[in-house]
This record gives sequence, structure tokens and C-alpha cells, in this order.
Amino acid sequence: TTSTTTTTTTTTTTTTTTSTNTTTTTTPGCQIEADCQLNAGCFADEVNIDPVTFLLPTICHCFLGFGLDSSTAEFPKTGTCVNLRTKECDDTSEENCYDDEEFGVCPYCRVFKHLGGGDGELSLGKYISGEGDFINGPPMIFEGGSATGCNVARDSEVYWYCWYDANSETVSLDYVETFWFEDPLCHYIAYIHTPLACPWALP
Repeated sequence: TTSTTTTTTTTTTTTTTTSTNTTTTTTPGCQIEADCQLNAGCFADEVNIDPVTFLLPTICHCFLGFGLDSSTAEFPKTGTCVNLRTKECDDTSEENCYDDEEFGVCPYCRVFKHLGGGDGELSLGKYISGEGDFINGPPMIFEGGSATGCNVARDSEVYWYCWYDANSETVSLDYVETFWFEDPLCHYIAYIHTPLACPWALP
């Protein structure tokens, strides 16, 4: 009698998996005002908090009364801050203007009202003087506007106003709302509500 023995060999293969955790570090923005371009401050960007890390980013932003030319941007610098007080006023441009579709104000330049039916603009005055500081004054004064429908040329007063003195909602530094009043007839008063007009944002 022949006996056959069958041997079964079981090979166990062990697979080792190596996991690599990658941590992404966001390049920080400005740390102090000196990191930014001239006439700009280093501000916390409160409306763009990182949803994962909850880190508060910082940005360079031009101060109140300055427009941004971003063509010269080099991080963290966001460009060149152009002083609107000394910039030549262009009556045909709405650059650096705040327009609510009825009234428009171009700080340190001109104010206007849109005519219905797409019939153009009605001048409410050209800039004469004044910083527009609501607390310390004087307002921005605009004179020599259109006299159409008035006995005299229209004129205006415009003030910067701190957004958070009237509102609790957190908004971006660029956020603006304008409020207009005509009192007396053909004399206009406007308030530009913006975070940049708050004391902590001033240079």
C-alpha cells in the first residue's frame, strides 16, 4: 500500500501602508503697516476667515480717500494708493465713485444725479474744499452744480461716516452705502458709510 502525503503551504503576505499627512501652510499676509505700500494699513480681513483653520487673514488696504492702482501689486503690497484729494478730476469718469443708481459721489471730485430714462446726469456740484470728516469737519463742499429746475446752482455737502457706528453687520473694508438728503431744495447732503471711516482704520 502506497501512502501519499500532500502538504499545503500557506503564504501570508503582509502589506504595510504608509500614510503621509500633508499640512498646507497659508502664506501670511502683512504683519505690520510697514509691510504695505505707502498710504495703506495692514488690516484683518474679517469676512474671509479660513473655514478650516479659522485663521484670520490680513491684507494691505489703502486708507480712506485713496484709490488703488493694482498694476504695481507685489504681495503683500496690493498696488499703489492714489490720493483722490490731489488726483485730477475727470467729469466723464466714475472711477473711484460711489453710485447707488440714483445719486453718485466721486470724493474730492464731483457729485451727480442720474436722470430718468437714461438721459444722462445732473451735476450737483464740483469739489471745492473740505475733508469730509463727520466728527471733526468740515464736510466735502461741492458747488456750481446744475441750476435746471432751481433758482440757484445746486450744491452739496458730503461726509464720511463710520459703518459700525450705525450697523452691527461685519462687512468688507471696501463696503460702502450712501445716504442722501435734499434739504433745503437744491441743496444735497450725503453720508458715505464705510468701515474705512472708523477711527481704528484711519492713519
